[in-house]
Amino acid sequence: MVTSVRSFLSTGAAFLTLLTALSPAWAASPSGAVIREPGAVYLEDVVKKPVRVTLLADTPIFYQADRERLLGIMRKGQVVEIQAIGDTVYRVRGMAQQGQVAGWVEPRFLAPLKPEFLDSVRQNAARHDQVQALLARKEVAINMTPEEVNAAIGVPSKKTSRLDAGGRQEVWEYVRYERVPQQTTGRDLAGRLVTTVVYVKVPSGKLSVVFENNLVSSLEQTEGTNERDGRAKIVSAPLVLAF
Repeated sequence: MVTSVRSFLSTGAAFLTLLTALSPAWAASPSGAVIREPGAVYLEDVVKKPVRVTLLADTPIFYQADRERLLGIMRKGQVVEIQAIGDTVYRVRGMAQQGQVAGWVEPRFLAPLKPEFLDSVRQNAARHDQVQALLARKEVAINMTPEEVNAAIGVPSKKTSRLDAGGRQEVWEYVRYERVPQQTTGRDLAGRLVTTVVYVKVPSGKLSVVFENNLVSSLEQTEGTNERDGRAKIVSAPLVLAF
């Protein structure tokens, strides 16, 4: 019985080793996260809704963008979801003979996307990279969305809004505080004078972020606000994508 169990475990281990060798993406990404190819635009960064197109012919799909290892064949007429757009290949998700697959195909096998859609995707991808850099530095810029500002510098201390013929205007106010040391003197239990230092939080400046139609239109600061908050930075407005 012991020998049989050991044989079974040995066989199972060998099978797992074979699977790992056949599927390097599984080994490199046990969490299921997509390993991103340099230079490709991933639509989840810039498009809110899935982009789906029809296959014009039986389509070979590959593990990676270099198209060196075949993953399977997807049949003509199938609707697939585009996950990423590269210069010469697209990453798609669909069904092959062995089941659901995700990999890289040549665009010639897909119903064509509008050139203006592809241009907008690439422009929004460039904007996405700019915004991510600002978020990493906790900075805001003209044309940011409310969600991006919130991610950059957090929840405002105060919000006000106004609606007129020109649209909706909303102002988010952020108050910056400093911890200022103050000395206090008192007596301890033995009656001796004791001086202690306590830190009091006091306002040192204010940043107002003005939104018009859900995009930052201006940034206003008072004296004492951190210098980096006052430098005017501008990113392009997000483009509406229609495919």
